[in-house]
Amino acid sequence: MKNWSIRNRILFLALLPGVLVSLILGIFFISGRSSDLQDLLSQRALAMAKQLAPTCEYGVMTGSVGILQNIANSMLEERDVRAVNLYDQEMNILAHAGPRMIANRIGSTVVKDSQLQLVYTDGSVRVKAPIFAQNLIIADQLSDQFYAQPRSPEEEKLLGWAEIELSSTNTRLAQYQHIASSLSIISIVLLLCLILALRISRTVGEPVKDILRTLDDIRAGRLESRVHIHEGAELQALASGVNAMASALQRANIEYQQNIEQANRENQETIDELEIRNHELTLGRKQALEASRMKSEFLANVSHEIRTPLNGIIGFSELLERTQISERQGDYLQTIRRSSEDLLNIINDILDLSKIDAGKLIIENSAFNLRDVIEEALQVLAPEAASRGISLIQCISPDIPGQLCGDRLRLKQILTNLINNAVKFTPEGSVTVRVYPIRRESSSIQLQFDVCDTGIGMTPEQQDRLFQAFSQADASIARQYGGTGLGLIISKALVETMKGEIRVISSEGEGSTFSFTIHANIESGNNENLPALEDLSVALIEDQADWAEDTAGLLAYWQCQYQRFDSAVEFFSHCTNHPDQRPECLILSLDRSEVGAQYLEDWFTLCSDMEIAVVPIIRNGKDGDEAGLPEPSLTLHRPFTQHRLLTHLQSATGRTVQSETVSEETRLQTPPTILAVDDNEANLKLVVTLLQELGVDVLAASSGYEAVAIVSREQVDLVLMDIQMPGMSGTEATACIRDIPGKSTLPVVALTAHAMADERQVLIQVGMNDYQTKPVSQAQLARIIERWTGYTAPAETPVTIAHPGKDVGQNVIFSTRQALHHANQNMGLAVDMFGMLLDNMQDDKEKILTLWEMESLDELLEAVHRLHGATRYCGVPALRIALDKFETLLKANKATEFPQALRAVIGQIDALAQWAQDNDWEALLQEDSTANA
Repeated sequence: MKNWSIRNRILFLALLPGVLVSLILGIFFISGRSSDLQDLLSQRALAMAKQLAPTCEYGVMTGSVGILQNIANSMLEERDVRAVNLYDQEMNILAHAGPRMIANRIGSTVVKDSQLQLVYTDGSVRVKAPIFAQNLIIADQLSDQFYAQPRSPEEEKLLGWAEIELSSTNTRLAQYQHIASSLSIISIVLLLCLILALRISRTVGEPVKDILRTLDDIRAGRLESRVHIHEGAELQALASGVNAMASALQRANIEYQQNIEQANRENQETIDELEIRNHELTLGRKQALEASRMKSEFLANVSHEIRTPLNGIIGFSELLERTQISERQGDYLQTIRRSSEDLLNIINDILDLSKIDAGKLIIENSAFNLRDVIEEALQVLAPEAASRGISLIQCISPDIPGQLCGDRLRLKQILTNLINNAVKFTPEGSVTVRVYPIRRESSSIQLQFDVCDTGIGMTPEQQDRLFQAFSQADASIARQYGGTGLGLIISKALVETMKGEIRVISSEGEGSTFSFTIHANIESGNNENLPALEDLSVALIEDQADWAEDTAGLLAYWQCQYQRFDSAVEFFSHCTNHPDQRPECLILSLDRSEVGAQYLEDWFTLCSDMEIAVVPIIRNGKDGDEAGLPEPSLTLHRPFTQHRLLTHLQSATGRTVQSETVSEETRLQTPPTILAVDDNEANLKLVVTLLQELGVDVLAASSGYEAVAIVSREQVDLVLMDIQMPGMSGTEATACIRDIPGKSTLPVVALTAHAMADERQVLIQVGMNDYQTKPVSQAQLARIIERWTGYTAPAETPVTIAHPGKDVGQNVIFSTRQALHHANQNMGLAVDMFGMLLDNMQDDKEKILTLWEMESLDELLEAVHRLHGATRYCGVPALRIALDKFETLLKANKATEFPQALRAVIGQIDALAQWAQDNDWEALLQEDSTANA
């Protein structure tokens, strides 16, 4: 109905009242008339029954059937009478006329006038009236005469019943005739209404159609169409509005066409300009890609060029430390070595960050032992932790499979970063590494690593600044503890690449816990062979819960029968009370302070008497502490590796070695022959010297060709191969070595200064076994030799020389001591650096103020950072601290503190400039330099 046209709506509204009125009146009158005809038939039946009953009184009383039959027959002559029945008192039929009465009743019997019984059937109306003896009296004497005598109602006597049935056929016919006539009248009225509605709808619909046709023409673009209507004021007004709209649209269309033509001309000019710009952008993109390629090459070359001299600096510094030097010279060497190592770490972090930004960080998927990775990370940081009195604790869940698939080096990098931070920010206490599975499937496992420390902790505000490049929890941390702030952002990227996440929980003054998860596949086809410790009975005395749990899990993995005791008293009491349960070996955990105690000798004597081998483990110990124990060769220092514990247990108990790894470790009783290949004479000399000090036989080659020749004629156990060499590169030389008969499995380890993305994977693919980035230390060389040849070289412990601090007040405008220190006591260099700072300082000040007014914060940060960097080498602590604070606020985007920090920087610049004018700073530098000399 909602889609009807106006004409249909008019027709509907015009016909609806007539139809409703006609139907209502027709139904009313037809039903009324039908009811009247039915009531009339019933009244006739009642009247005829009343007349019939007295007429039959005599016949019933006398029992004259003939009289009654005549009466019944005469009643059939009446209109609509269908049948007559006369009954006696017992309802026996005395006379009957007409057909048999219809028996199926409609409704119940209705009593009329307290005597007459009215019944309706399908086709008739039946009335039964009583016959009373009330009008005639018959004498008892035998006489043919009789007379009538009225009787009182009390003397009325029921003689019988008279029943008459009237047919409703004529009544129904009359009803049908009435319905037909009524419907005819209704139809005529509705027809007249329809004619009138059609005429009205045509009067309204035609103009509306004309308006719609005109609107369709306008919508189709024929704006010259108009509406012509001459009747109906409202329709004429509507037509005038439509015509006015069409005229306005026609004018607007003309203007629009003119505007389009103008816009087309301008667009064509714009397109021509865009084509020129697109061409320029294409050229710019090519230049950017070329610049990116050149940047990658530059990073590779710079990495190589920086790492090569660093390798020589670090290596020969270590060698020089072992010679006869003075304390001051040792201080200088320690400063050189630490600075070189710091520079190397910064280079590594920046290159890793470059890989992450370029999306070229590749995660390998090779088999590794998780415990080995964790132990290697702890071994690297163990000397630093021991020097600061910090305990390194590990706890690896025994539910973790022995062999996993993943990138062991990247995992080790994450652990090293987190453990190094924990050691760095822990003045005292311990650093604990816990590893446990959180979900395991048939072929994969999800692991969680927790690195907990008891250090300085962090506030919530400091935690919010974590995991951001070149940022640390506090701006003063970089000065107090060192570092670039890249370690955590690199670790976060590595964890996310391994489908995990990293988070931190920390409280200021209570320590921090860094947790991260990784997904790893379970290696099923490369299971490690279990060592020959099955059913070995071992007792463990350890009061530190995490270490006890970790060691117990390792013994269980080796299928040992172990028992843990909290103290030696408990252990010896058990052995005394249960001689048959004495273990074959005792792992005894000791504190460094207990070494040399008399009771230790007693314990070892008791164990010797009971034939129990003892493997001592010293907590927080240093090399040389084992000399105070009866069995120094079997002594371990925490943290230790599983292989060293295994070797010591086997040596103490005399068990044979079944695993391939251990047999390889013990196979080489004599020093191996190692070939060092490097085209740089200084690097080659350094590596050769470091290797010779490790007690191995060393062969040297300065090119790839010479290396191939040496391998082909000499028995070599390991090759340390440089990569970038003239003539034949390290990868080409490795490929040639693999083709030499019998040398296909010779271990080749790459030593290169490159650190670009995908390089390690490429080196492994071309046939190399491992990868080590320059500069390489003697400890790293020792680990490489032990891993690939099984030979454990005795490494000397480098001497640690304390570097005296030089604290200068924060309010000092100029410090000659700092200026000379940064210039390495070079008077001329200090004067030049401070002079350049003064020459450019005013220009830097104007630039900072201009950028501040322009609200260009990114360029402002760059300008502040540039000036800040210049002040770090000129001995101006007050200005340097102000710039450092301002730069920190800019990086943290603390806009409310910008004005105050800016005023402080400008004030310090002006103060320094004024001080330089008022003082002879060159003379002050000369005086301090002469005094230090």
